[in-house]
Amino acid sequence: MVAAVMTQTPLHIVVVEDYQILREQLVLHLQAEGHVVHGVDCGEDLDQLLMSIPLDILVLDLNLPLEDGNSIALRVRKAFPHIGIIIHTVRVRTSDKLEGYNSGADIYITKPASMKEINAAIVSLARRLARTVSSSFQLDIKGYRLIAPNGESISLTASELLTLKQLAIAPNGILEYDMLLSSIQLSHPEWDRENLEVHFSRLRKKLAPILGENPGIKALRGQGYQLCLPLQILNV
Repeated sequence: MVAAVMTQTPLHIVVVEDYQILREQLVLHLQAEGHVVHGVDCGEDLDQLLMSIPLDILVLDLNLPLEDGNSIALRVRKAFPHIGIIIHTVRVRTSDKLEGYNSGADIYITKPASMKEINAAIVSLARRLARTVSSSFQLDIKGYRLIAPNGESISLTASELLTLKQLAIAPNGILEYDMLLSSIQLSHPEWDRENLEVHFSRLRKKLAPILGENPGIKALRGQGYQLCLPLQILNV
């Protein structure tokens, strides 16, 4: 989550741009401004990155391979409601801009744009970012907790925290068995699908006291699991 930021405060920024030269230029320029910057070329690589780093501002192209930028913006906005999203694209029609803003963008910049314009947009956006009270469940990354809207919380293990974070940033909150296993096996190399099913069964029982009638996580037969609650990720 991002607190009010002064212009000199380093930000954690991710640039999603499939044109390598432009991506590298943006990353180098923003790093020179003193920010912590990562660059990726697609939504899938962004998801992997978000599993391990905090995020303040996302600079996002729209014409990307596999998943369109608007789709990425929609689900990132849902999981990280307090970050800033800047769309940086060649799409210039009014209808494109409206779709971008409806997808969760804070600022819409058309290419070609100067580095000074992009930096000014980031500084302006950073000044506006502030903490807000949420009516959703919140995943406290540093505190290893799931927090309910009423303030109740439940402590999580590292594996449980990773599982919920993965589901929160996945398209439609759905992850297949193989994706879940590949990440959890980094800390539990001996795990198989049966261990995964036990893991989810225990996690659902653990969360039940603060979920009320919400199922929380639903098993999708033959596919994987789906997150069924509004979940926001707290970065700091």
